[in-house]
Amino acid sequence: MANLATRAGVEGSSRLRIHTPLLHLTKSGIVRLGLELGVDFSLTHSCYDPAPDGRACGACDSCILRRRGFAEAGAADPLAYVDL
Repeated sequence: MANLATRAGVEGSSRLRIHTPLLHLTKSGIVRLGLELGVDFSLTHSCYDPAPDGRACGACDSCILRRRGFAEAGAADPLAYVDL
């Protein structure tokens, strides 16, 4: 779509390619890779309903998937959750 909807793509001066390196990884695979790369997971969250103080709810689908990913990777999740 980017090649059809951008000036560079339409004029042919550039071919755009989108890379999705995490697309085929499981959540635990993403956690393992992140740990290998030194990601500070305490700075990340994708909670759908965070508390006013910024803590993740721990109960929404996103939190559940994250918590399961860390558990399956055998790693501690450094994120502060409301329900913990």
